[in-house]
Amino acid sequence: MNWIKRHGFSVVRRVAVLFLAFVTGLLLGVLLLPPAPQLQYVLDTIREIRIYATSFLRNTPKQHIRPRTHEGDGVVTAVPERMAPGVTFMSGLFGNTLGFRLYAADGELLYEWPINFFTIAPEEMKHKFHALIHGAHLYENGDIVANLDGRSLVRFDVCGRILWRSDRKSHHSIDIDDDGRIWTPTAGQEYVGVSSADTRFRFDGVAAFDPDTGAKLVDIDLVDSLLQSDMVGLVQTNYNRREDIMHLNDADVLDSELAPAFPMFEAGDIMLSSRNLFQLWVIDGDSHDLKWHFAGPLIGQHDADFRPDGTISVLDNRPKGDTLAFQGENGAHEGSRILSIDPADDSTHVLYQSDEHNWFYTPFRGKHQILRNGNILIVETDVGRVFEVTPDGEVVWSFINGWDDTRVGWVMGATRHPESYARIGETECD
Repeated sequence: MNWIKRHGFSVVRRVAVLFLAFVTGLLLGVLLLPPAPQLQYVLDTIREIRIYATSFLRNTPKQHIRPRTHEGDGVVTAVPERMAPGVTFMSGLFGNTLGFRLYAADGELLYEWPINFFTIAPEEMKHKFHALIHGAHLYENGDIVANLDGRSLVRFDVCGRILWRSDRKSHHSIDIDDDGRIWTPTAGQEYVGVSSADTRFRFDGVAAFDPDTGAKLVDIDLVDSLLQSDMVGLVQTNYNRREDIMHLNDADVLDSELAPAFPMFEAGDIMLSSRNLFQLWVIDGDSHDLKWHFAGPLIGQHDADFRPDGTISVLDNRPKGDTLAFQGENGAHEGSRILSIDPADDSTHVLYQSDEHNWFYTPFRGKHQILRNGNILIVETDVGRVFEVTPDGEVVWSFINGWDDTRVGWVMGATRHPESYARIGETECD
């Protein structure tokens, strides 16, 4: 009793301080106020270091493999009468090679390019598997232009010879405009003292490159686009992520064939997808003013495309926290989905969504392609799967990229091409 009298107030005061510290920390985390973002950055860095260490010490491409959630290897489902015809071009991890393959509908490997992204510019790598393909385009002659993610664009011929490499850091998707120019997001430039912020920050851009030489032809400053459009409020709340405010993961140019379906836009306008802002933008192809923006239903989306019917389709990843696909979870939002958006009135409807018949969840990566017969080809990167679904939701083609008995390799991209592309498989290289 005497001890309580002597120390009771001190104990209560310390408990109160601890409780206040806990509540303050909780609020900072919820509101993303300092030091919560800094602590999260430290945790993310530790996680990244662990991946690098495992890759280095175990001689394993740890970043690119995940535990299996699906049985089988190669084509495990094929319903020829309901599939879209053609061959499928894939980029990803195949064995210990980060490269490209071309598959027939029945799963026959038609061609594998003699390219390994793990061997390009090793002096720029933190370990032997420090590379990523985050965008690739296949030409009919077998050439490929791809993003050595975060470093540069590279164009190869069908025999894997490097034709050129750009000198501008680029990342994520690739799109080809009416003139053949190659459009892609570019690495965040550091800004200091611009009128939209009182702090240093990095902000992605978008650029166009010459397909024959890799020379930069157009370089768009998106901070200028926001300032001249009086739209800085779209990003003002995200300065707690100063090193990656936008995380721009797609640039899609409206071509002249599709432009009549979008009377609010013009051919040459550019649609951008910001993963970290959960937003889509369309900027004027000439003035670079912001014409349209969309947010609300999207969470961490990828791969927004203009469609012939005047709508926009997008892979809505819908991640939440650290929930991962290989943990057998569909995430807090019940999986990923393919969403259609009408820019005329911003209405939406779901084209395809994860359900109990086909779990579909790729929280942080992935792509989609709406095929000529109305089917959708979906790249579920985080579980090493590519699958094709009909408009009524039937899976009519499915490919599993097995790495070993218990793990799969990431498939970073997949596109269906006409049967004529199968001729690439007849290539003989010196």
